[in-house]
This record gives sequence, C-alpha cells and structure tokens, in this order.
Amino acid sequence: MNKSVLEKLRQWKQSPLLFVTECIQVTPSKQQAEALVSFGKHKRTTIRSGHGCGKSTTASWLIMWFLCTRPYAKVACTAPTARQLSDILWSELSKWLRKSVLADEFVIQKDKIFHKESPKEWWCRAISPSVKAGKDEQAETLAGLHGDHLLIVCDEASGIPDPVFIPLEGALTQEDNKVLLIGNPTKNKGYFWETHFDPKIRNNWNRLHWDSRKSSNVTKDMTDYFANKYGIDSNVFRIRVAGEPPLEDERTLISLSWAQQCIGTEVGVSDEPLYLGVDVARYGDDKSIILPRQGLKIFDWETFQGMNTITLGGFINQTYRDLDAQGIAMDEIGVGAGVTDWLIKNGHTRTCFGINVSGSSSDNTKYHRLRDELWCRVRDKCMRGQYSFPTTKVRMLSESGNVLETIIGEELASELSMPLYSFDEKGAILVESKRDMKKRGVMSPNIADALCLSEYFETTATALWGSDKAKQAARNARSNGNKNGFGSDSNSWMYV
Repeated sequence: MNKSVLEKLRQWKQSPLLFVTECIQVTPSKQQAEALVSFGKHKRTTIRSGHGCGKSTTASWLIMWFLCTRPYAKVACTAPTARQLSDILWSELSKWLRKSVLADEFVIQKDKIFHKESPKEWWCRAISPSVKAGKDEQAETLAGLHGDHLLIVCDEASGIPDPVFIPLEGALTQEDNKVLLIGNPTKNKGYFWETHFDPKIRNNWNRLHWDSRKSSNVTKDMTDYFANKYGIDSNVFRIRVAGEPPLEDERTLISLSWAQQCIGTEVGVSDEPLYLGVDVARYGDDKSIILPRQGLKIFDWETFQGMNTITLGGFINQTYRDLDAQGIAMDEIGVGAGVTDWLIKNGHTRTCFGINVSGSSSDNTKYHRLRDELWCRVRDKCMRGQYSFPTTKVRMLSESGNVLETIIGEELASELSMPLYSFDEKGAILVESKRDMKKRGVMSPNIADALCLSEYFETTATALWGSDKAKQAARNARSNGNKNGFGSDSNSWMYV
C-alpha cells in the first residue's frame, strides 16, 4: 500500500473523529464528537440517548472506523429485532460507507459487509436475537466471537434480552476488542441500565448521556411536541427526550418497553378478516382515528380533526371500501352514536357494530367497566409482544413550520404507555379516564383507544366476518333484536 495511504490509516486509527471528518467527510454534532473521541480510548462504551440525537448514525461511523483501520477486523452488530438492524442500523451503515473514500474496498450485502480481498476474515455481520426464544438460545446470539480486532455493537440496547449479553465479556479477551451499547433507555432494569446506574458495574464502562434538548440534530419543535403531548414528567418524555430511564411507577398500566417491542414484529394473519377500529373525537383538540387491523397485525391508521358526523362517516365508508375491509368496530358513546347511525343507514347494517365502553365488563370483580377490560386485554398482548405495530415513517409540520419525522408505531406505543390505573371499591381495575389524563396535562390517547375498540372483536372476528355461515348467524341474531349480533348476551365474545 502507498506510504501516504498507510500514514493516513495510522492517523485515522488513533482518532475516530478524524476518520469521520476526513474519510466520510461529515461534521458530527458536539455529542457525537464527544462519543467519537472517547470511544477510541476505552474498551467498553455505553450511551443512553434521547430521540433524534443520531445514535444509530454514530454507531455506523464507529463500525466503519473499526472496519477500515484494522486488517482482518471483525464486527458483530445486534439489535432487539431484525427489522431494527435492517431498517435502521444497516441502512445508516450502507449510506455512510458508500459516501466514504474507502467505499470501493468493501462489498455491502443484506446482512454482511466484507473486504473484497478477504471476505471470510474481514467482515461486519448483522446478528439478530429472537425475543421469543429461550434464554439458552438467546445467549448463543453473540457466542463464539473472537479475534485480534473485534468490535461488538448493540443498537437499541435496552430492548435486547439480557441473556444475549452473557457471552459479551468472554469475547473481549484481546487488547483491541471493543463493545458499544447505545439506545433509548426504555427500561429501569437489565444489562443496559446496569452499565449506567449499577454501582458495581458502571465504573467498568465509559458512560455517555445524550439529552435531545442539547443536541444540534434535534429541533425545539420536536422536544416541545413531546412535552405538550405527554408532559415533561411523563416516562415518554424522560425516555425519548431526556435520555433517562422511566421512573418506577406501579400505576402505569402498560410499560413503554412492552409496547415498543411490538413495533415491526412479524405475525401471521392467515385468512383472518380485516376490520376497522374507530375512535370518534369528542373535544376540539381530540382526533378521530380509523385503525385497520387483521388478526394481531395493525396497519397504518388515518387521523381526522374538526369533522362533523356525516363527513367522518363518509371517510370511514371510503376507507372500508379502499381496504376491502369486512367490519367496523365503532365507539358509539356521544358523537360516535351519530356516526354509527349514519353508517348503518348507509349500507353497514351487517358490518358496523357500536361499542359502549362504559358498559359492564365480563367480570366486575376484575374490571370496573368494559373499557378497563379492553385496555387490560391490550396490555396482556403488549406484555407478550404479540401485536405487530406499523413501522411507516411519516412527516408532519410543527406549529412553526418545521418538518418532524416519526415512526407511527412509536406514536401508538407512547399512547399506550400514558394511562395510569387504580382500583375501585370492589378491587377491580380502573384505567385512568381521558378527562383525568387531560387534568394532568396529557393529551387524549385516541390511537390507543381505537386499538382497544378493535380488541372487542379479536376473538370473534373470524366467526363474525370470516364465513357466510357466521355472517348469517350474526344477521339472524340482529333480526331477533340483538344490536351487536352475538345472541342473548351482547358481551358473549368474552366467553369464547
């Protein structure tokens, strides 16, 4: 190799910051520059970060630095899911590598990057754990990694199952072995949390903390959005803006980490019917939501504000036709009653079912009302990671005209984590009402409510809409005076 090139590689090896500015030719933020400088000096680095600070970008730069400045380097990358590896980290890594002056030295594939001259000895691989696998299988994710020049990168580290980290220390046996943990601190326990807060463990780590409010990559509009929607005292604000772990609050019904693990999860829907969960706005700043669902898969929803019942009914009908949906689960309290009536009068006598969430639950010793039972059913599925929330990126204009980008599944996950819960005089679960949430400065969780409404039919959707026989049975029940078409008990779905 040319002497001048060798000298430049030696300089870059000593300084990740110099490598980024010269090889990739980009200027990092102050927070990113701090990480680049400190990473070169330490074996173990852990970074907890708010949203939008450029954590995955920084991880991709450090991967490139290590891969390009060491002969026969090996880099293993992992994240909670294959989607997060592919759509986020691998996307960033591919983008910056192509822009670098060393792009021609490497080949980029779907889950591997390798040096052209030594594909088997000089590489970077994407290795995703299985969150549904047993502990022993999860522990095998990073097992067997060794080499003179080895880097292990764990993106969104808070969501990675703890057993994955078991072989980590055993892999860092050589002088030039390094590890990077980076992510939003979505949990207040676990391996990632311990590297920042456990007094026995944290001193072994180079610890960095990125607050979104201090990042030049984040606009004030974004942080104001989270402050206004969720409140600065909320766990959503702590995690996604302040870069701090959630506070221990036993009153939170659904933890943010439970809901977030459902984003992008792959689920099978077989031949289950697609139907709509519709939450109708009641107040000026609330929004009406049309949420499509098929089995446990949630699709991109539509949002409407300031719309009369007839116009909203028209949009629901249009969405129903466009998606070839088979049913509608409607909120029929207040304004929703008018929308339900309009839909039934306009051809949805057999497909639209109004739901009164203030009605009785299947067991009033466990759940105060139907609304509380539906929220608890959603909680249980989030806890087990059974849903699949959409990963679509959307852009929206802030009040000052700036463009904000978010993944809509994050919006749903955040809303699900907002309500608190208590118990009534019988000891049954009582989920915080929208009115009480607004009193403490939290906006109405309309998307989450639409999901809860769809949950009403989760166990009976196939029977109700999935076959001619089931549809005929529902029609017969309706003709006998049962509004919901479930026989003598309108809540009979609870016993299926």
